[in-house]
Amino acid sequence: MRRVLIIVFTAAFVISCAEKIKKVDVIHKAYDLYKKGEYEDARKYLKDAIYKAEGLTTKELLKLRYMLANSYYLEENYVDAIVEFEEFLALFPTAPQVPEVLYKLADSYMKVSPGSERDLTYVIKAEEKAEELLDNYPDTIYAKKAEKIIKKAKLIEAQHLLEIANLYEKLGKYYAAAVYYQKAYDEFGDYLEKDRLSFKIGENLIKSDLQYRKELEEYRKKIEELEKKIQSEKDINKKNVWINRKNLLQEHVDKIMDRIKEGKNRGKEVLKYVIKTYPKSAYAEKAKELLKNQ
Repeated sequence: MRRVLIIVFTAAFVISCAEKIKKVDVIHKAYDLYKKGEYEDARKYLKDAIYKAEGLTTKELLKLRYMLANSYYLEENYVDAIVEFEEFLALFPTAPQVPEVLYKLADSYMKVSPGSERDLTYVIKAEEKAEELLDNYPDTIYAKKAEKIIKKAKLIEAQHLLEIANLYEKLGKYYAAAVYYQKAYDEFGDYLEKDRLSFKIGENLIKSDLQYRKELEEYRKKIEELEKKIQSEKDINKKNVWINRKNLLQEHVDKIMDRIKEGKNRGKEVLKYVIKTYPKSAYAEKAKELLKNQ
């Protein structure tokens, strides 16, 4: 058994050594093809140099790994660029190329993002990398580009919230719509039309009673039915059960009514704020019309 293991180990060692190549055989070829823009061919030699060449210095490895990641980026192969740029940052966190890599990584994440209607994981990643660049390298030429990516990411995130709010509004879930319009205002107000957002918050809060109208009717109907059962029930234990159910339903109705009242009052205040703060806005006129009917 020991002899077999020795043979296997020796064979593996020989194969490993056979795979090793001299860096001079690949590194200059990789550089030459990369400079010519022949990135696909260059990557073969870049990978051979990175993974197989002997005697690479840290400086050479850094340059080769940057070129490999950048070749994907230049060919707009952003998924592979993300993988290689992330690995570059993990291996060389203090390299002089880090600001550029952070920018291109943020840009790559943004390029593969499916948009505001889908998952925002890549958008958030792009924003994080851009903010890291801006925080740590504010004086580089990539800082301004990072600001643009952050703004774009914020707009996508804001649009995502607005789409949710709009969906709730279309479904007649006005209170929920107001919550999401408020969230968009609080988190991304600097990137959106505040007069429109404020109006939409007020409008949906004013209309919140419409969301609960059918629900309230059903609860009140159940309460009436329970009252009849309470009146006719002779058994004291059963009567108490009906009374408890009625009280629970009434508490729920009261909570909904309080929410509607608070929502309407706040909605009115928001609409008055729109009129006062944005007197020349078209939404100020809409707010006036809406308040007339309250």
